[in-house]
Amino acid sequence: MLRRRIYGESMRWIRPLAVYGVLLATTPIGVAVIGSARATPAPTEVIRWSPFTAAGVVKKTLSVRPIGTGRCSDTYTTAGDIAYRCSRGHGLNFPCWRDAAGPTEFVLCAGDPWTSSVSRLRSPGLLLYPGVTYLDDAYSPWAVELAGGERCRLLQGAHDAIHRGKRTYVVDYGCKGDDLVLLRNVRRGRVWRIGAARYVNLKVGYRLIGDRTIRRAFFGALPPPMKRERKLAARAVATARRVIHRQAPRAHLDITWVRLTLPDALWAHILFSSTEGKGWFAVLHRERGQWVDASAHKPYCKTLPQRVRRQLFLERTTWNPPPYWSEAPPGEQRC
Repeated sequence: MLRRRIYGESMRWIRPLAVYGVLLATTPIGVAVIGSARATPAPTEVIRWSPFTAAGVVKKTLSVRPIGTGRCSDTYTTAGDIAYRCSRGHGLNFPCWRDAAGPTEFVLCAGDPWTSSVSRLRSPGLLLYPGVTYLDDAYSPWAVELAGGERCRLLQGAHDAIHRGKRTYVVDYGCKGDDLVLLRNVRRGRVWRIGAARYVNLKVGYRLIGDRTIRRAFFGALPPPMKRERKLAARAVATARRVIHRQAPRAHLDITWVRLTLPDALWAHILFSSTEGKGWFAVLHRERGQWVDASAHKPYCKTLPQRVRRQLFLERTTWNPPPYWSEAPPGEQRC
């Protein structure tokens, strides 16, 4: 795709050069037409990155480093909600991807898309809490590479602000080995551009230094098997909302967890919690490609196969109460 776009740009320049070629004998060397053609930047390349090949296998270019057991708490990551934010001890690891499309308790964490290694972390009960990711990838790039070769990553947490008169600029990206930062003002087009600033000192703060050209923009991605599961999870959430709102039209479904039976994704358990702490739940079954209410299969702990129960429900003796980070909704059924 990229090669075709670049080839298309080249062809658009060839034609005007051929027209002006008859003037070369009388045109001074360094004519502006030729110079501007050479100075035209290449289109920004958009890259969807994950640690996996299209088949869902870890890329051979990456080495895997086990780092032990920790906890994945949510999907608030710089690569979007397709990945997890995890911790071990006092350290944070993000973004992290499930290491398989099937049942697993392990994630692979990468600090940036230029890494040559990923960390493998075990998060017990990963697919129960926080569950399967269901939201789409991020709007902003996870990382960018500038035309000058600088590599910059999206910051997480509190962001610095630069005040200039009535205008405020938010610092969104930090760049490796430099005081260079990038602002929250990406402009997309054939060539992407972004505002830049440089940190001077504590007294001066940042100095605005104009725009920079983005050569490559990196977004988090999922391999096709996991992308399919994410889409099915998103559809399950939409169906669960309709099921619950039929029973309780005013229910506040603010926080969401999704559990799927994997790898078939034929059963789902959607858990919601309101900001007031009330829990809402829906068990679904996928029939003819559509999610439907599975309440006819109650009592679930007796009628559903053991393999399904283990992936949809906590055991009676597991996490009682659930870990503090899960903010689990009250009233969750256990089997």
